[in-house]
Amino acid sequence: MLRRRLLLGACGSCVGLAGADAPGPWQFLHNGPESADDRRYDYHWQVLRAALEATRAEFGGYTLEPVSHMTESRQVLEMQRPGGLINTLVLDSTRALERQLMPVKVPVDKGLLGYRLFLIRARDQARFSQVRTLDELRRFVIGQQADWADVAIYRAAGFTVVGSSAYRALFPMLMAGRFDALGRGVTEVEQELAAQRQRFPGMRIESELLLHYPLAVYFWFAPSDEGRRRWQRVSAGMRQISADGTLDRLFKREFGEVVARLGLRERRLLEIPNPLLPAGQPFEQTGLWFDPRR
Repeated sequence: MLRRRLLLGACGSCVGLAGADAPGPWQFLHNGPESADDRRYDYHWQVLRAALEATRAEFGGYTLEPVSHMTESRQVLEMQRPGGLINTLVLDSTRALERQLMPVKVPVDKGLLGYRLFLIRARDQARFSQVRTLDELRRFVIGQQADWADVAIYRAAGFTVVGSSAYRALFPMLMAGRFDALGRGVTEVEQELAAQRQRFPGMRIESELLLHYPLAVYFWFAPSDEGRRRWQRVSAGMRQISADGTLDRLFKREFGEVVARLGLRERRLLEIPNPLLPAGQPFEQTGLWFDPRR
């Protein structure tokens, strides 16, 4: 979710007022896109920029910049390494990640990524149209990138999963019959299909099913002095844009038409648990979360 090469919130020489005792400007470095047509995280960085703008009066200016693309596992390693290539991460919560990094517990996409659709071969739609239960869906082999947390979620729910070491390889693997369905988030699937349409005209979005598992996508920071400064600022900003309606407006602007187009409310909803998700998520704050039935 094409990504801007550089998002400047202010002059790089500015130092946040609340962090004036710390060296250097407020610099936020994050993972870059995998390819020119990879727009999966555009929205996330728009939200982060809104949170940083909301705290400008208190904390001062900032820069927000992408670096070269790396896998999710590499991103986590770089976040933990002093002087790592990135200092800002957006990723779904797991027990392991919450032991390693500090999450800002306001879900960036209101939990929408936990609602999964499938990219399939068009000729297979009739087979998927017959699915009414999880047991029937388990007859299909699911494709995912090998280091995505979704792999463990699907397998814990009894699905057979085929992994790929590279995101771009998933699409030709699907069309070559290596697996039956590529599970994708509601926020991703249309853009991915559009990017692959010319190469794979026989690919389509499955039209009747909606799989859900709880997924909390947060911004993450290292438990270092610098990381805690960034965590403090982004926490304050995310609370502010959630309370004043900015986050809802960004969400509706980005996803409102997509949710309507994909007909989420009319689809057959199947639920599976997320055994990777630790306790302590703010599910009781229902206003933070998307629900297609509301």
